[in-house]
Amino acid sequence: MLLDDLKGDVVLIKLREFEELITFGISSTNIYAKVVEIDDRVGLWVENPSWSPRMAQPEEEDERHLAHVLIRWEYVIGIMTFPERQGFDEDDEIKPIGFSAA
Repeated sequence: MLLDDLKGDVVLIKLREFEELITFGISSTNIYAKVVEIDDRVGLWVENPSWSPRMAQPEEEDERHLAHVLIRWEYVIGIMTFPERQGFDEDDEIKPIGFSAA
């Protein structure tokens, strides 16, 4: 499979670490995210459908924005695709990218 084939798909991304990516709404080393673009040299652009500028108090109602996030290749351990899967449910260890509404 070519990386360009992933554009528009929701994939599971396994990260080395996520702490430096919290600002972008990434709060786990395992995330589901929609691939927006691939940069072979730099990394993977993914969609955060509900980025919030109020990360310190995500439980408060605040503005949300669609955002595109660059995850540099050095953070990525692996990417899993689901060619036949319809829809995604949250589980305990894998979260969709973005902050959940309170």
